[in-house]
Amino acid sequence: MKRLSILAAIVLCSISSAAQTPESRIALTPYVEFSRERIPEVALRSLERKLASMATANGFASVSGEFIITAMTDVLNTSVTATAPPKFVSEVEVAVYVLNNPEQLIVDQKVYSLKGLGTSEQSAVMNAINQLNVRSTDTKRFMENVRTRMLDYYAARLPAIIAKAQSLAAMSRYEEALAALAAVPESLAEYPQVADLMVDIYTGYIDREAKAIIADAKTKIAQHDYAAAFRELVKVDPNSTLFAESDAMISEISPKIETERQEELEREKEYYEQQRAQAMKEYEDSVELEKQKIAASREIASKVLSAGLNASEGNNAGTGNSGIGWLYDKI
Repeated sequence: MKRLSILAAIVLCSISSAAQTPESRIALTPYVEFSRERIPEVALRSLERKLASMATANGFASVSGEFIITAMTDVLNTSVTATAPPKFVSEVEVAVYVLNNPEQLIVDQKVYSLKGLGTSEQSAVMNAINQLNVRSTDTKRFMENVRTRMLDYYAARLPAIIAKAQSLAAMSRYEEALAALAAVPESLAEYPQVADLMVDIYTGYIDREAKAIIADAKTKIAQHDYAAAFRELVKVDPNSTLFAESDAMISEISPKIETERQEELEREKEYYEQQRAQAMKEYEDSVELEKQKIAASREIASKVLSAGLNASEGNNAGTGNSGIGWLYDKI
């Protein structure tokens, strides 16, 4: 059931949230442009993993709709040793950039000079990239500076972000509204305002789903297909403001369901009753309930941002252009 997947996401996100500090909520998406680099793909895959490790090892999360960590790689020199068998030595320069992609701004950058040894030029380049130390003092200093600049950005842009989210929610574009708010770090002093708005928008999101479910169930009831109506109504999220209406409809139609189908539906009804009881219990702890709603909101936002990033990559595959293509014109 759809509700089951949402509730599972709430639990998973709650566990994840408990394990992270507030600042680790700042999202930074690793991105490597494969079509423009004159570097073996296997080496670029290694670089992509390095960028991901650089973000996570220094307390960042993903996926972000605003900020990207990317890199440009240049092989400065490759030589062959006089040994038997001969070895290749590649000197590689990796320039790492953190970008504010929508505004096309460079947040910060750092250049690494690396050297690798291998049985081929390709392996030498890959081994050089593998020398990039994501936990070094210099890297930590670089990433802390990035964090500070990102926090400053969100603090300055918060009124505009909130206005955008409210506008999107007013158009019932709840997923996009949640995606805009989910990127805001919890460490901002103004974050409680963001959290309250996320809860309101999430409620609008699940209410929209509930309205559609109830409308469909009413159609099925009019057709005397009570079993099908039941199956729809149990999908209503217990946190929806329409949950009481769906609950009343279930109580009304349950006696009308054909006897031979009662056993088949009993398991679903039992699950439904468990979820209802759990929902009522959660309402007794409003603080915990709000945390779970925010966690569910972040899960929705993450899916929206991931889908957008994947669509962007797919659209750029044939053209050789990318969301960070402007960077190559500036450096």
